[in-house]
Amino acid sequence: MCGIIGDKWGDVKTDRSNYTFESNTKWDDVGRTETGHMRRIRPSTVLLGAAVLLQACSPSPLKPVTAPRAAPYRAGPLPIGVWGVGPIRRMSYFEAPRIQELFPLAQVSEGTVRVADDETMAVITVTQDGVEMLEIDDGTGNAPGTTDPMIGAVRALGGPVQGPQGERIGLKWSDAHFDLTECDLGAQRDRNTVFCARPGEGAVTYQFAVPGWDSEEIPPDALLRKVAYVKAIVWTPPA
Repeated sequence: MCGIIGDKWGDVKTDRSNYTFESNTKWDDVGRTETGHMRRIRPSTVLLGAAVLLQACSPSPLKPVTAPRAAPYRAGPLPIGVWGVGPIRRMSYFEAPRIQELFPLAQVSEGTVRVADDETMAVITVTQDGVEMLEIDDGTGNAPGTTDPMIGAVRALGGPVQGPQGERIGLKWSDAHFDLTECDLGAQRDRNTVFCARPGEGAVTYQFAVPGWDSEEIPPDALLRKVAYVKAIVWTPPA
């Protein structure tokens, strides 16, 4: 039987004074190192524990995507896997000039997004051929021995992005081969969406839009089959 995350997203909070993690579920309950400190809590980050809990689940029949060389991206499919997003890797810097080197034909911009009523976060966006492909979050620390900031979670939002098993933005719930034991609700900026994780994919989660859904409860499978689709594929660098 597959595992399920016990806490709802609404039970997970951040203390903005020191960004400690507060939840009834300890880190080691969801397969993570037990520690009390994080700079931010994002639904995509919390869902990493789901992959650990779901190792007994059946794999999807979709075709896996292999890791590419970490060479600058110019065109074609942009694959996502446990290793990163296209040329982005765990040690990539959160600096627009560095991201521009990885995407030389894209428009790379700095900005902010509102993640809660009283909190914003710095992001870098990557747009190519008029389509916003990536939103890159500010990370939780600096490169070892430097003051250079590291990247945080990367959201693939559009264009030719491909998930670990060939998933594309807009993929229907019924074609994604998830069940609700692999999923939980988003929170704050991601409210009324559903995040899912597959066993063996580690840092990759899938955000499903559910048009018309407005509730603190997870939508029923029948509704997901009718209206839900992949809104974003999220990669979070391993600690």
